[in-house]
Amino acid sequence: MKMKKLMSLAMVGAMCITMFPTGVSAKENVKIEYWHTMSGVNGEAMDQVVKDFNETVGKEKGITVESVYQGDDVSEKLKTLAQANDTKNFPNVGQVVCSCIPSALGYEQLVKVDDMYEKGENISVPKEDIDEHAVRAVSYKDEMIAMPFNVSSILLYYNKTMFEEAGLDPENPPATIAEMAEACKKLVQKDGDEITRYGLNVAVRRYQLVNWIGGQGEYNFFGDNEGGRAGMMSKLTCGEDGTLDKFLTEWEKVIQSGGYKEIEDNINEEFAMQLFGMAIMSSARIGKINSLVGENFEWGTAPLPKVDANDKGGTAIGGSCLAMFDKGDEKEVEASWIFTQYLASPEVQAKFDIATGYLPVNTKTYEEESMKTYLEENPDYKVAVDQMVASNVNVQEPFDIINWEIDEVIKNNMAEFGAGNQDKDTTLYNIVEQCNEKLAAYVRANG
Repeated sequence: MKMKKLMSLAMVGAMCITMFPTGVSAKENVKIEYWHTMSGVNGEAMDQVVKDFNETVGKEKGITVESVYQGDDVSEKLKTLAQANDTKNFPNVGQVVCSCIPSALGYEQLVKVDDMYEKGENISVPKEDIDEHAVRAVSYKDEMIAMPFNVSSILLYYNKTMFEEAGLDPENPPATIAEMAEACKKLVQKDGDEITRYGLNVAVRRYQLVNWIGGQGEYNFFGDNEGGRAGMMSKLTCGEDGTLDKFLTEWEKVIQSGGYKEIEDNINEEFAMQLFGMAIMSSARIGKINSLVGENFEWGTAPLPKVDANDKGGTAIGGSCLAMFDKGDEKEVEASWIFTQYLASPEVQAKFDIATGYLPVNTKTYEEESMKTYLEENPDYKVAVDQMVASNVNVQEPFDIINWEIDEVIKNNMAEFGAGNQDKDTTLYNIVEQCNEKLAAYVRANG
């Protein structure tokens, strides 16, 4: 019995050495700070993951992670610190939106994930295990800059009960924008001239538009230099290649259906209140919608309707990634690398994704029994996973650097178009010209 116990302990020790062969020692008690943007249910899941790390791998390796909620402006806070060269107050690891990677590239404190992989030390999550779409989402000039963590996919949410009552097939949701427009006509209800129930609610902003542009054909880029991934993006190309015009032509059918609400107020709650039959939202909202709707009616998700039935590109990954920063202590960098990989590990991804509705960034996550069961029991979630896996890896959100300014241009013009205050040609011209003006100004200032 004693020999068996010794062998068992030896095996456990060997496993720890295999996962974390060098670097941080359990006696050193290295402390690192992690900034994140999660609140509510997602925040609880995030805190639990950090707590689990501190009680397991962290305890074994002498690492303590302090989790700090920073609202939704981690990238802006990092930018302020970088401009002041305030390395001391940088976090060791920060959760940033994937499209904000271009800003982080200019920070001398940034530690690139590919550099850590090239060092070959403390590797517990092989790079080849990370989903190729997620890798592309965090890569610039084919170099992996950050570690993908919480990613999502854009979906069509629809009220199956309402579909059936309107004479629509609840098992055959719209596959194209044109089909969605036809569904709108049947779903809309009016009391005189006042609409009491819309067919569709979505405010078309940057996130929605780049998906409809990127998914056209085999795949398509929103701007030059592969949408900013092969070099600095300096202009929109979707206005030159016809993809923006094609989208707006199809979207006009939705507007003319008479059942489209172009402004989002409380889209989650209003969907649950059955104030419209369809919505375009991130897969990360599945859990929230499920809790709001309960047993009140039957609903489902479907892939994002295509601009053209023959389009094959699919959709872009949305969400955030983990950026690491060097504050001058090599042992903190090593600890950050161990923690970052822990968050991307199959076990943690399964636990976090099931709790939040985000999608796995580690392909080995699908081998976890808990994820297998979850996929079987949650077909709406499986729709998002299948859509992500089937999409072309080149369909990505652009690295447009001034993404918030680009978003404002698109949001304002699409709202005017949706309300009938602006025609298609004016909308196209304004989006292209106004975005290009802002991009050109940025390039002039930054080179």
